[in-house]
Order: sequence, then C-alpha cells, then structure tokens
Amino acid sequence: MTEEIRTPETNVPQEEVIQAAVSNVDNTNAPATAVQVDVVEPTPSQPTNGRPPAQEGQPLSQIEQNMATLNAAVARLERLLAAQEERNTIQSMGEPPRGPALYGGLQGIDQVKLAVEAMISGTRPPDGVRPLTGIRELYMLLSGDYELTGRFHDDRVYLANVTTSTMANIVADALNKVVVNMFQEYDQWWAPAVSVRDFSNLQDVNWITLGGVGELPTVAEGAAYTELTWDDQKESDSFVKKGGYLGITIETIDKDDTGRVMAAPRALAQGAWLTLGKAIAAIFTDNGGYGPTMSDSNYLIDSANHSNEGSTALSYAAWQATIIAMMKATELNSGERLGALTRPRYIWVPIDLEATAVEILAAGEGEPDDADYHVNPDALADGLTARTAAARRRVITVPFWTDTNDWVAQADPNLYPSIGLGFRYGRTPEIFSVADPRAGLMFTNDTMPIKVRFFYAVGPTDWRGVYKHIVS
Repeated sequence: MTEEIRTPETNVPQEEVIQAAVSNVDNTNAPATAVQVDVVEPTPSQPTNGRPPAQEGQPLSQIEQNMATLNAAVARLERLLAAQEERNTIQSMGEPPRGPALYGGLQGIDQVKLAVEAMISGTRPPDGVRPLTGIRELYMLLSGDYELTGRFHDDRVYLANVTTSTMANIVADALNKVVVNMFQEYDQWWAPAVSVRDFSNLQDVNWITLGGVGELPTVAEGAAYTELTWDDQKESDSFVKKGGYLGITIETIDKDDTGRVMAAPRALAQGAWLTLGKAIAAIFTDNGGYGPTMSDSNYLIDSANHSNEGSTALSYAAWQATIIAMMKATELNSGERLGALTRPRYIWVPIDLEATAVEILAAGEGEPDDADYHVNPDALADGLTARTAAARRRVITVPFWTDTNDWVAQADPNLYPSIGLGFRYGRTPEIFSVADPRAGLMFTNDTMPIKVRFFYAVGPTDWRGVYKHIVS
C-alpha cells in the first residue's frame, strides 16, 4: 500500500512530491515543483491554542496528519540526497569506525627550529623538514640580510612571527638541548659520592645533620614517654655563578663556518663539567689538603678534633684499619658509635692509584699460605670478573688530583651523607641568547653572543663520613 501526501487543494501523491524534489536537485535549470499547504488565517472568534486551524470542510486532525506525513517525506528525501553525495566525500582517516585523532602540520618557524637542531647536532632533520645548508642560510632566512650588513629586513622575511632576536633565540634553544645531552653523557665521577638537592632560591645552602638522640629509652607499661634530646649541626655553603659567552661573528656567518657553531655545545658542556668537577675535587685539596673550615672552626680533615686523618699509603691493611676507625665515629652530642652507618664504601683516589684501589676491593684470589693470600670481606661478588666490576663501582677516580699518594675513604651517602651538591635553575648549564642588531655586541662588534650560566653550591655536610690519608 503506497503512502501518500495530499494537500487540501491539490491532493498531490507523495511519490510525485519526492520525484519533483529530486528533479530539482539533479537539474537546477528545471522549474521547481512546489508543494503548498494553504491555511486559513484564524479570526478572533476562532481560537487556535497554537495549533493550525482547520479549513472549511476539513477537520484540524487531517491537516496535522498531512503535515506529519510531509515532514517524514522530507526526511526520507534528505537521506536519499546524502546517499547520492556520499561517493563525492573525501575520506582521509581510514575505514570506519574511526578513533579520535588530531592531524596537523608544522608551521614554518617550527620546521626551522628542527632544522637548526639537526644542523648543530650533525644529524638529519625529521621527515618533511628541509635541512639547512649552513649557518649562512639560516641567518639570511631569519634576517633577510642578503648583503650581510648586520641589519634586520622584516620586509624580506616570509616566515611569520620572526623578529630581530628570532635567530639568536632559536640557536640558543638548539644549543641548550645539545649541551644538556652532552653534559649528561660526560663521566660524572662524583655522582655516587654526593647528595644532590634542587633549591628554589639563591639563599645560602644549609646542610643539616641531626643527632643527639642516641639509644631510645625503655618505656614502662603505663608510663610517660621521655622527651628526647634534639641536636643538629649546620654547615653552610653559598651558591656560585659560573658562565661566559661565545660569539658568533658576522665573519663566521659570511664564511658559512657551520662547523664552528657545531663545536660550541661540546665546548660549553666540557667547560661546565670541568668547572663543577674541580669544585667537588677541591673539597679534599683546599687549605693544604685539609679541606674547608667547618662550623666548629676546624678543617674538614682534622686528626685532633674530628679523628678522620691518617698518613698511611693505600694498601689492603690501611683500608682495613680505616674501616675500623670510621665505624668508631660517634653521633653528634650523644657519643654513641655510628657503626655500619659510617663504614666506608667508596675510595677516592688520584688516577695513579685507581688500579690499586680496585685490587684492594676485589681481592680474594691466591693460594692459601701465600704471603698475599687473604679472604676479602669487601669483595661483594663471586668470581674475579664480577668482583672487579663491583670494585670499580666503588672507586672514585678524581682526574684533577695531582698528588699521587693521598686517598680518601667515604661512607655510603645513602646511610650517612658527607658531601652536598645543590643546584639552582637546573642541574645542567643554561644557554641564553642576547642579540639585537640595533644594540649590544651585534651593533658594536658584529657578534651574536651565546651566553652560558651555571649556578651550584657544593661542600661537606659532616666530617664523620670521610677519612683522608695525607701521605708525605
């Protein structure tokens, strides 16, 4: 049975309505077939209450039914048109059902940043990013200064959001990333021995050692607890600021000396590594090898007041004697022995004594009754290879010590911290750009400066965890 749409006057069947509408869509030059529903305007004596009034000779319910049928026909027509247009729809996100995804391309300046990072790192940029031929192309791209006069020509720069400082900032950001990666690859020989903290300001650093508690007293059933003694020892260090700048001159750009720019990150990372490493090494070489002055007005290494000084050359016997001496160290103000907390775990040695230190910590081989035979309780693994590897992890070779005989024993910093290292603004050096062709070195010297800055504070936190042998 065919469903029909009929208006009060024309009685047009539904199929003819749909066919006429489709003909209008497919042929824009054909006259449109209109379906019109004539409704008599209500008079004041004919209240409608929001409903269409009935025409003369036609009940109101019939008009409502016709309108509903017409709306259904329009909906079917919309579905028909959508099916016809579906073949023209561009599909770019796979077969349905499709998951949520966001696709976008890099802007021009973002591609330049990736290209600069790749250029300085000596690698190829990601797919879709054109590599740079050198520092000269980068300069002209971001300044429009084809004549190399040192001026910024914004009318020649086609990239958006490029200013006089864009090139310097991009180069500084790229150097930052490379310097951070290189600095972390350097041998941080001091890492096992120091306790590292990050600080939120440049106030003097206070390294605090708590003590005075001693042995906990017994609490009888129903009795009150005894208030414990709370003592602390505070050592202070100030932050130091290290830094400088490297200049990229207009001559470097004109000669397209990209290799010079590529070498900058390694030079900056190496400078930061040397600076921090020498500051840590100096803890045991300042003041004639006795170290900095502590809060009790005595040097870090002090035989009379700290009982942490010896004079024996590094040997197995000297190491064993040092273990005993350090385990007898007493807690602050309580006099209780710290025992295993201050048992030495690491040996600080100059390059000349590295092999000796490894042998001492890995020893245990040999024939019974031989003069050199002994069982080493500090050999923390089975088999010579495993013991040697474990021993190397406990030997801290200080490349900056020039004395070939002195050595230091140190307790595990996880049990008893002895050396503090604090950072501000990150644990790696920072790189900054300072460039404007209208001022500064760009104006006076034709030089784009790249500044490096490093804030840190380092120093001993307690003498009980270290023992030094000063060998004459």
